[in-house]
Amino acid sequence: MFDRILDKLTPHLPRLRTAGELGLGFTFSVVAAYYASSYNSSIPMGVLMLPLGVGIALHRLLPLWALLVSTPPIFLVVLTGWSGGTPNGALWFPIYIAIFGAVAYGSNQTRWVGRSFSLALTVGYLAGGLSSAGYGLGPFGLLVLFLPALAWFVGEMVRVRRSRNALRAQVSTVSTQRDAALTRADLEAERTRVARDVHDIVAHSLTVVIAQADGARYATAGDAPAAADAFETIAQTARGALADVRVLLTELRHTQEAGPQPGLDDLDALLDSMRDSGLTLEVREFGDRGRLTESRELALYRIVQESLTNALRHGDGAATLELEWGEQAVDLVVTNASPGETREFKEGGHGIDGMRERASLAGGELSVHDGPMFRVRARLPLEVRADGGDANLSQSEPADDVEHVEPVGASA
Repeated sequence: MFDRILDKLTPHLPRLRTAGELGLGFTFSVVAAYYASSYNSSIPMGVLMLPLGVGIALHRLLPLWALLVSTPPIFLVVLTGWSGGTPNGALWFPIYIAIFGAVAYGSNQTRWVGRSFSLALTVGYLAGGLSSAGYGLGPFGLLVLFLPALAWFVGEMVRVRRSRNALRAQVSTVSTQRDAALTRADLEAERTRVARDVHDIVAHSLTVVIAQADGARYATAGDAPAAADAFETIAQTARGALADVRVLLTELRHTQEAGPQPGLDDLDALLDSMRDSGLTLEVREFGDRGRLTESRELALYRIVQESLTNALRHGDGAATLELEWGEQAVDLVVTNASPGETREFKEGGHGIDGMRERASLAGGELSVHDGPMFRVRARLPLEVRADGGDANLSQSEPADDVEHVEPVGASA
């Protein structure tokens, strides 16, 4: 039962603590005012004691104001005299609490104000108390003379403890973020390894199947038309599977959002956006666009995007983009001046590696020349017909990005 009560009260402890401090400060002000007015038979003296409770009520919320508001009344009483003597020592309690609050919870300036008050009070106490045995409090009164210094010391301890707890919480947060980042890096490394293995095994095997099927189709075209058609079906099916494998590997190697991916239709908008960003861009394009699978359109788009972004960030603000659409491949060249060392390489960025991987998974290749002129070259294969023709194919027809393998039964 006690544990359940604590669980219910725990979320409200800060509010309960604040309410308790406000109530204690109000009570102290009323008691101090009544005591002062009764002791001196002076209501104005009691009214003068009312701000004392602010030192208790606001020492955590507004430590500077707590110190500045609660201190003047009692110093005024000391300077004017309290029936020829000094006020009761208990009336100094809010001042000690205010010093503690200023040092423990205040800003840098507030802490120095609290330390200054503590030092001034301690010096004043010692100067006046050593000759009068602690203001008539007896031999143990000398200990009372160090109460301002004690408030300073306790405030410093609380401040250090709060700083240590905050630092521990920050370290815990950073450690959690680091562990999450390491986990993501391990996952990405594993995805990359799997993608590389799949590419080396499946893609290569499908390439051999396509080459052998095409060779057999050529060899049997005149003697067995039915067999040639079967081999053509095998080759086309293998091409489709190879295209699907490359799309899968692209998604596996590069974490991407679900939904439509940019392609050739978005390329002009990309170039316009780069110009709007301040890049002086010259575009030279030869041939007719088209005959790229969706995965290769995405690869082309991302390579252009990354290359122009690097030119904008690390170049002199100008770049040249050349696109040449050939019969079997599209060649991409992005050139920009490099004022100094390429920051991409110097800082260990992953943009170049990402472009190279995209080109490789799309069945193409990418190279980078670093020097006074920074140049990115990429080549991506176009779709071709199974009979080797160069007529345009639909976007859905798989690509023929086959490595050269000597076909079975091919005539010399």
